[in-house]
Amino acid sequence: MKQRALIIGWDGATFDLIRPWVEQGKLPAIAKLMESGTHGLLRSTMPYWTFPAWTSFMTGANPGKHGVFDFTQRQEGKYELEFVNGGQRRAPTFWNLLSRANRKVISVSVPCTFPPEPVNGVMISGFDAPGMGGRNASVDAKSMHPASLKEELDVAIGGHPVGGYMAIELKKGNPQRVVDLVVETIEKKAATVKYLMQHKPWDCCMILFGESDGIGHQFWKYCDPESPLFTEEPSGLRDSILKVYEALDRQLAEIVELAPDDTTVLMVSDHGFGGVSDSILYPNCWLREQGALNFHGRSSHWMSRVLDAIKLQAVAVLPAGLKRAIIRYGRKALGNLESKVRYGMIDWSSTEAYFEENPYFPMLWVNLKGRQPEGSVEPGKHYEEVRDRLIKDLESWRHPETGEPIVNKAYRREEVYNGPCVENAPDVIPDWALHKGYSYGFKLSSKSPDLAWIEQVDPSKPENIQYFMNKSGTHRPDGIFVAQGASVREGHVVEGAQIIDVAPTILQLLGVPVPGHMDGRPLDDIFVEGFVNSSSEESEDFDENFATVAADSTASSSYTADEEKVIADRLRSLGYID
Repeated sequence: MKQRALIIGWDGATFDLIRPWVEQGKLPAIAKLMESGTHGLLRSTMPYWTFPAWTSFMTGANPGKHGVFDFTQRQEGKYELEFVNGGQRRAPTFWNLLSRANRKVISVSVPCTFPPEPVNGVMISGFDAPGMGGRNASVDAKSMHPASLKEELDVAIGGHPVGGYMAIELKKGNPQRVVDLVVETIEKKAATVKYLMQHKPWDCCMILFGESDGIGHQFWKYCDPESPLFTEEPSGLRDSILKVYEALDRQLAEIVELAPDDTTVLMVSDHGFGGVSDSILYPNCWLREQGALNFHGRSSHWMSRVLDAIKLQAVAVLPAGLKRAIIRYGRKALGNLESKVRYGMIDWSSTEAYFEENPYFPMLWVNLKGRQPEGSVEPGKHYEEVRDRLIKDLESWRHPETGEPIVNKAYRREEVYNGPCVENAPDVIPDWALHKGYSYGFKLSSKSPDLAWIEQVDPSKPENIQYFMNKSGTHRPDGIFVAQGASVREGHVVEGAQIIDVAPTILQLLGVPVPGHMDGRPLDDIFVEGFVNSSSEESEDFDENFATVAADSTASSSYTADEEKVIADRLRSLGYID
């Protein structure tokens, strides 16, 4: 049965916003798809963050198999981190499997697809593509397959953007200009996929719009009057997130209109979205109170804060050329500086465990001998005893005023993941609870006043404005799934769908066998009665079946020093690193 698949991703899209706007007639294109097709919640990965979620989407596998757990990963034998991209992926994507089956594919702007795979068709990497820095960042030839596509797109449509560079305009105090830039970027990205749909052969075509995620992080405080961070200043921003969704909806209509009649349209998001609280947690300060972590004296706390202030000031005021020179010739020194900011306070000799204190979803590592350079916990029985105690403590953790749980449940990594990459995952994964319906904010413990583990902050104070500039909204576990086409049930609500189910569903739709190693299952109940387009294969040997993307790629997965700076700035502008 001849079929095509057109996949449209809205990063971070949530039915919490979409359903009310659909009912109000403000999103007619997605409303039409929902009414004439199937839709429902799409459960994300744990944690529900962009890189692991989209990688599970494209592989049908959990992070324990594909190996991507976060934007960063721990460097072997060190406490320092390094950036992750598609080169760390250890599972084949559905684009790879479709290409092997001689299907033609197009993939545009999906995160964690740098370096691009040599697919049977076209692939343009997502925001992990180094490209060019700055507001007018564009994807370079290194981030496209084939590389010749760069020149073709430059001539045809003026190039393909990495994404609107929000932080620059926000720092200038121009949030309305940010909204305009985001809408402009959506239109430019849509122009790329429209051109490719009309000029390249395809059986499976995908475009990912990350702008719904970025606007949620940075503009939730303007749009949610119940948010503790809500502000009406500057005026005119109450509908800023809606304006972005309306722009996405307009492009959705135009893209779907270009699809042939044999096309099934799928819409997905990698996670949902919600607001951030004005309550800030300093997780390593809490571990200190539990006796699992020790800091050096007050002088180390003072020094960590001074070094952090120096780092932030340098980022803000140094000329771009000087910053590039420092990054290029002083990477080791900068790495040591960042390590001292994060960990300079910690006395490793008397520390059993620590949080990797990222600003969005801290996870816990045991300070294990033989793995961490100054590990204090013996492998085996001691390791399990430490984990058991910390899990119990985490699940007993309560807000000092409300008595609410801070953590809904704490998981051992093997309870969440399975596969050969589990050993690279953090040891304990907390499911962080909400505080009065909003997510906690997280900061480095070196920034805690008096080393307290919780602080309720005033977001209007100058010292807090920068923090909440790109952290007033954050992720939730349930994204969206919508499907519409001749083979799809009409007016159906799908239940229990997970993001790992999308890849096998696409393969089944296109008549390509679903490998037995995939953790996801085809969403058979979305299809009309009698629709069967493929069957599962027997699982092959894991090592033979799973190959690294880097081994097949024509581009190196390693970033140059300048490219690392671009990626860091991009992640910082979205609030994913401090």
